[in-house]
Amino acid sequence: MKKYTYIPLLVVIAIFVNSISLLAMPIGSSNIPSEYLIKGKDLSWLSMGLYGGQFQRDIKWDNGIVQKLKSNRWLGYVGADVFDFITIYAKGGQNESNLNDGDMADGEAAYGGGLRMNLLSHFIREPTLTEDTVRINFGVDYLRTGSDLAFNSVDWSEISTSLTIELVNNTIGNKFFSPESISLYVGPVYSALISSDFSEDNSMGIMGGLEIFIVDTVVLDFEVQYFEQTSFSGGINFRF
Repeated sequence: MKKYTYIPLLVVIAIFVNSISLLAMPIGSSNIPSEYLIKGKDLSWLSMGLYGGQFQRDIKWDNGIVQKLKSNRWLGYVGADVFDFITIYAKGGQNESNLNDGDMADGEAAYGGGLRMNLLSHFIREPTLTEDTVRINFGVDYLRTGSDLAFNSVDWSEISTSLTIELVNNTIGNKFFSPESISLYVGPVYSALISSDFSEDNSMGIMGGLEIFIVDTVVLDFEVQYFEQTSFSGGINFRF
């Protein structure tokens, strides 16, 4: 009799296994956005990107000695448009520094934020030039980081502002093989180093760069800054 007591249990297990196989069968998904619980919305206000580069400045210690500070940085950022022409962003990553081309210290955290204002975009009318548009942009940036320098752990902040004029060339031809636009920009930059141990030797400089709009939402950026030393960086930006 005992062997018959297991029959109902085996029947239940068989039904359960069979129901799992039925649930695993694929069915066609819907192609209608309104039939989804979470629907995509306009995210054109959101942007993000990745940057890396080498930054060099002459710094003046409290005792008057001037040395070259070199920093290698890798940063990512996330930005949001508060208006169509103003983007605020937060950034974070890693910084490693040395003095006078010595050994790089261990990497330290770097974080900050800023804003960018698109002030002017003017289409160039006849006569037709290579450049199609003139743009003027303004930016404010803040970065906080630190490093082991001169046998001491030193923290500092960098505050910079820039005003650039940009010449944009909208390319022609098959966009599958060429970018949407290419632009060159140049302008003055003010940058102050704030620390209890040192300050910048020269706060006024010049910056310039190249932007390649692969498509309207993907931009490659290559930039050079010059104070008393030359810095360079490059990155990629995404806009949704």
